[in-house]
Amino acid sequence: MKKSFLPFAAAVAALLLAMTSCGAGEPPAPVAQVDWRIGIITGTVSQNEEEYLAALMMQERFGEDHIVRITFPDNFGAEMEVTVSNVLSLADSGARAIVFVQAVPAAIAAMRTVRDLFGEDIFFFLGVTHEPPDEVAQHADIAMLTDDIALGRVIIEQAYRMGATSFAHISFPRHLGMVNIAARRAGLMETAAEFGMEWIELTAPDPMTEGVAQAQMFILDNMPLWIEEFGQNTAFFNTNCGMQEPMIVQIAALGGLYPLQCCPSPFHALPTAFNIDMDGREGDLGFVISQLQNAIDAAGGSGRFSTWPVPVNMLLVEVGVLYAIEYLEGRASRHDPEVLRQIVNEVAERKGGSVNLSNWPAAGGGYLENFYTVLADFINF
Repeated sequence: MKKSFLPFAAAVAALLLAMTSCGAGEPPAPVAQVDWRIGIITGTVSQNEEEYLAALMMQERFGEDHIVRITFPDNFGAEMEVTVSNVLSLADSGARAIVFVQAVPAAIAAMRTVRDLFGEDIFFFLGVTHEPPDEVAQHADIAMLTDDIALGRVIIEQAYRMGATSFAHISFPRHLGMVNIAARRAGLMETAAEFGMEWIELTAPDPMTEGVAQAQMFILDNMPLWIEEFGQNTAFFNTNCGMQEPMIVQIAALGGLYPLQCCPSPFHALPTAFNIDMDGREGDLGFVISQLQNAIDAAGGSGRFSTWPVPVNMLLVEVGVLYAIEYLEGRASRHDPEVLRQIVNEVAERKGGSVNLSNWPAAGGGYLENFYTVLADFINF
């Protein structure tokens, strides 16, 4: 195992260089490792509990000797050097593969820095990427994201089936500057027009600059006004994880339609919003779906809520870990599409659903071979 002669404490000083340096050359072939270690970096519970829980479940399944966990800061946009430092700590602990979900800004810099200091053989799986796909694909071994291009159509189709006559898109400039979110929004607008649905553009505070609590309070305060102004046949969609729960609470109480979260899953915001007690049943899909159905019916919300049956971010964490094991034990190359598809299908089936895999289109034409998108059907409550 190659390791830099620089002390680890000095590694973060390489961040600026990492952000501007060129990508590495051809990576070496996989080397079988019996005593492997995988690092997982996710958000905190306050950002998206699902990813954190999925990482914890992987650690419980394979043991702390094999799985090490860490989180990136809540204010990841302003603390990118902390994210890089935390990824470096995973490599310093002996991880030869790193699963990064969500792959927030600084993921590319972290990959460059880790490989500069710890060797080119370190494997990176990135899920829910925030940086441009074309750039991510140059550095990650495998990257995955919801199929935001397809979602630009299917979310509107789902809203239409639910009875929506208008569609409210809630976001903020930082998110709208992201390639996948911009592509999804363009598709939503085009499809809404095709279905004769009124398009409503709404702006919320950016939690990265104004705080998660401020953004949540904004949604709590404004949803009643928006529902009154635009009507109960309005479908609401928000691009931010932290704002899902207050949206759901107000839609359940006052009306409106909720076709999908930004990160689709029965576990994302819905259980908390409907006061589902998950103690001891974390990760139990059958339980949460049945409890949500009962709670939504009791709240008079039948037909007004839907999501995917497969929890996408949890799926990405598990797929990343299982693929990394195949790589570290010598049964897969750094990117083996057949092995990846088999793992994705097995994990999705175990979670009670199925997903379709596609490749993200490359900027210059064609597709990014190692950058995948996932799409699932809806479950209606």
